[in-house]
Amino acid sequence: MGGSRLLDRVRGAGAEPDDTVRQILDAAVATFQNLGIRRTTMDDIARAARLGRATVYRRFPQKGDLVRAALLHELRRFLAELDRAIAGAPTVRERLVEGFVAGVSGIREHPLLSRLLATEPNDVLPYLTVDGGPIVAAARAYLAEHIRDGIAAGEVTVADPDQTAEIMARIAHSMVLTPAGVLPVADDEPTRAMARTQIDALLHHNG
Repeated sequence: MGGSRLLDRVRGAGAEPDDTVRQILDAAVATFQNLGIRRTTMDDIARAARLGRATVYRRFPQKGDLVRAALLHELRRFLAELDRAIAGAPTVRERLVEGFVAGVSGIREHPLLSRLLATEPNDVLPYLTVDGGPIVAAARAYLAEHIRDGIAAGEVTVADPDQTAEIMARIAHSMVLTPAGVLPVADDEPTRAMARTQIDALLHHNG
């Protein structure tokens, strides 16, 4: 699946869940965070959602279906928070900078991801590393959208928005998964200054 198509899927493109499904997915995310995915049963999720077991199974016949839907639901929520974090930035450059900071800190501190990396790393790490192409592709598509907005507005000139976006995505990806190093990861202000320097090196600003 291409990055743009995957991003559309994460955003929910016309597939907003109904109230019952949303209740189940919120309960699933919260239960995974408390118990981990492996230990969580469908009954656990039904109890957390305060719904009957049969209601959960009608929406999600298999646990795997529910796990995938819950993780997609959480990604959608994270992306909405990221959109809100950058909404007030006056320029594309500042939206990219604020998005970089919010993305790195948000993923680093995400309670569900932190739980899974601590308790089920063998299950989770492949999807973030050797099989992490879809994550990089979705991040690239998200960043490339903003870069193209800047090109259309005459703010920046970039020869290849997708390549530039992927460089940004891979820097953020590496900082989250391997925080040890000289790049600032644990403090937003140094991260913001570093992001601004790197983004300025990648983008040609007009005017």
